[in-house]
Amino acid sequence: MSEQVNTVSIPQSPRALKVINVALFVGILTLGGIASIAMKKETVSVMENRKLAEFPKYSDSTLWNGKYFRAIEGFYADNFPFRDQFMKVSDRFRNSLGFQTSEIKMYDEKNDAEANEKTDTLKKEGVKDGPLPDDGATGEVKKKVFVFKNRAFEMFGGGAAMGKSYADVINSYNRLGIPGLQVYNLIIPVALEFEITEKYKNMQKPNRPAIENIYNNEDSNIKKVWAIDEIRQHRAEYIYFNTDHHWTSLGAYYAYRAFCKTAGLTPVSLDTVASKVKPAFLGSLYRLTRDPGLATNPDSVRYYLFRDSVAAYVGSATLGSWVKSKMYGEGASGANSYSVFLQGDLPIMKLETQHKNGRRIAVVKESYGNAFTCFLINNYEKVIVVDQRYYTGDFIAVLKAEGINELLFINNIFAAHTPFHIEKIKGLMTKGGNKAVHP
Repeated sequence: MSEQVNTVSIPQSPRALKVINVALFVGILTLGGIASIAMKKETVSVMENRKLAEFPKYSDSTLWNGKYFRAIEGFYADNFPFRDQFMKVSDRFRNSLGFQTSEIKMYDEKNDAEANEKTDTLKKEGVKDGPLPDDGATGEVKKKVFVFKNRAFEMFGGGAAMGKSYADVINSYNRLGIPGLQVYNLIIPVALEFEITEKYKNMQKPNRPAIENIYNNEDSNIKKVWAIDEIRQHRAEYIYFNTDHHWTSLGAYYAYRAFCKTAGLTPVSLDTVASKVKPAFLGSLYRLTRDPGLATNPDSVRYYLFRDSVAAYVGSATLGSWVKSKMYGEGASGANSYSVFLQGDLPIMKLETQHKNGRRIAVVKESYGNAFTCFLINNYEKVIVVDQRYYTGDFIAVLKAEGINELLFINNIFAAHTPFHIEKIKGLMTKGGNKAVHP
């Protein structure tokens, strides 16, 4: 006997489903359009640290060449409702797609530079060098940045030949023959130098031999500042940011102490110096990697309010043109908090103090030098600050006009091994030598 199976027939209505789909699609577009029009428009993306696109101005030329509508498209892409929230979700999704191994998650090509084999003949006794013991922690390489213990680190891989090129340029200033001018050089190590463990020791080249290579190729009467040794003694302190490529003001302070020892100065003590802090700083390496672990470990930017009075001026390419300003850009906030030091990367500044000791110094630097230079007002009657990337005036004329008798070149170890920075420093020797802007 056959068994009868009862089935339930579910009526299908393709037309009804299509209507529902269309209604949902149109509804979402309508709500999105209303929100786009009604919601307040932001001018800056904190997550990306850039200015957002503005609605374009109409012109016949941009209409006919297509640029007008492309600009409108860019405006709506930058001002899409809840854009930052969507980006955060997207970042988390992309992070989950990394290739996972038992040791390291690879997002980008690894810096596989071999270890520098040069013997460190100038090593100071009693300073523990090299990587830390392995503690079982694992890291990841993301966008050529090493993310380790919820911190981000750039990986150094510069070669000896490029370091010698940097030394040759510093020598050229020493050989200008400016009467009484003492030249100093200070190379800033990268943060990973002090945090790398034995497990990952081949992630970058050791910094100290590379710094020694530069110093060994410089004229003997150039004073070399071994900031790396002073900083290493404080490696457990908050000397570099967690999410940004710069050092903190405390890291800069220890380099300043090393400079004072080399220059025969007494460093200011921070014990009784008041300070202010800019909190919740997510820096450049976070914006590059969008790593969620970094977002849980934000930075703070501390700057010190020294008792010494200072008159600050901003200059231009025109010799002797100075406008009254301030040493700190206290309006800096969020992703730009590091710009509190010297108001960011201005081409040239002048700081004058009440000290009348005859010591007048010029500092040639990139952005690392900003936090460092502020300490010098405690020791010099005049400080001229020049950003090697942006100043286009006659730098040698400035040295002579301002009576400068000390000249400090301070650069992070990457800049000291980068053709761009080497050429920009060299270009300062000729009037108007720096015409390009750092990308």
